[in-house]
Amino acid sequence: MLHLLRLFLFDLSLCLAVLIWGLFSVIFIAENGAALSHLQQKYQYLFLLCGLVVFIDRVIYYIRYYRLHILPYSLKLYNRVNDEKKESKIYLDRFKRYDKKTNTYYFKNRLAIDKEAYIKAKQQIIHLLGFEDKKEIEIEIMAHNKKEIAIRVYKLPKKFDWHIHLLRDKHIYLGHSKDGAMFLPLEDLTSSITCGESGAGKSNFLNMIILSLLHNSSYIEHLDFIDLKGVELSRYKLNNTSFTDSLEGVNDLLQELKNEMNSRFKEMKEKGDLIYDGKYRICLIDEIGTISTHHDKKLKEQIFNNLIELGQKGRASRVLIMVFSQKIDSTNINTNLLTNLQSSCLYRTNSQYNIQNSIGLQEEIEEITRTRVQDFPKGRMIFKHGITSEKILLQTPYLSQELQYDMIKYFRSWLNK
Repeated sequence: MLHLLRLFLFDLSLCLAVLIWGLFSVIFIAENGAALSHLQQKYQYLFLLCGLVVFIDRVIYYIRYYRLHILPYSLKLYNRVNDEKKESKIYLDRFKRYDKKTNTYYFKNRLAIDKEAYIKAKQQIIHLLGFEDKKEIEIEIMAHNKKEIAIRVYKLPKKFDWHIHLLRDKHIYLGHSKDGAMFLPLEDLTSSITCGESGAGKSNFLNMIILSLLHNSSYIEHLDFIDLKGVELSRYKLNNTSFTDSLEGVNDLLQELKNEMNSRFKEMKEKGDLIYDGKYRICLIDEIGTISTHHDKKLKEQIFNNLIELGQKGRASRVLIMVFSQKIDSTNINTNLLTNLQSSCLYRTNSQYNIQNSIGLQEEIEEITRTRVQDFPKGRMIFKHGITSEKILLQTPYLSQELQYDMIKYFRSWLNK
């Protein structure tokens, strides 16, 4: 309380000094340099009224942002320096302003500000701001300018329905982030891995991605679906798609994709291109773990070798693979393949292996979200950008079975002409 009173008195004194000096300067000029005694007698009530207004304004401001003013003091967020006499001097961080439009709080230090200290104190900040019981609230801590920290408060929708307006030309809709609907440019699409436990929303996301890809069929030469369960992806029978549900068929398809990739590289070499300028060839694999359970070891090895090569070289030739799996440990997916899939999407899971091999360490997760991965609501995921490595918290919408069938009929009506 004493710290807050000291801040209030300093701020009030500064505001009153500016007010009095500015008001006096204007009046003095307007009165053509009249005597001070005359000005004091004539405008004393104006000075008192303006001073009262400033006082009330500062009182309301400090009451309104009370928790933010005491936050740096309560959490010991400061910068310490030593002078020439080796005496230590402390510069406490201070609340600077609140941006209502983006719901962001800004803190500043005269010397430098420590972002890591704020990240480590994230749970205490949530508690101090009164968001402890509001599980839907997320906070993002960012460096701002040279000596500032920005704390943005936001929340993602827990459940909402997919609609056709989320289909966009040359873009793939991934979900809603803190900034609204997130669309990945088709040119930024890379080979990817999506993992999460059953019921987390992974299959819903798979169907949503397929609809975006079908909408962009003008830029995609062919879509290949691999589903050894033979259920989820068999519905998408269109002129520019193919479906495989046998291991032998998978091996043949991947060999075909590998040959296509090498053919494109040969064409690129002749033209001197770094990126293939033609259409995409994309292969989606649902539950890759079913491949690992097959008894034919030689066939499995050949399949994973082809997948590894496609993951390594596919982006430049625009031959991409998108893999979906409940678990991504070594018993379900080859480790070398996993390291060559640039993008990743992490849904709810209890597997630390899933978390570490798709997004990173627990500390990185805590910087992105306050919710534990194993407690993610359905449809919540972390997306890792395959080019920039940026990690983004997303909520994907619900895509009902009825709407899926309607969209398949819609695409069939014009793609199968």
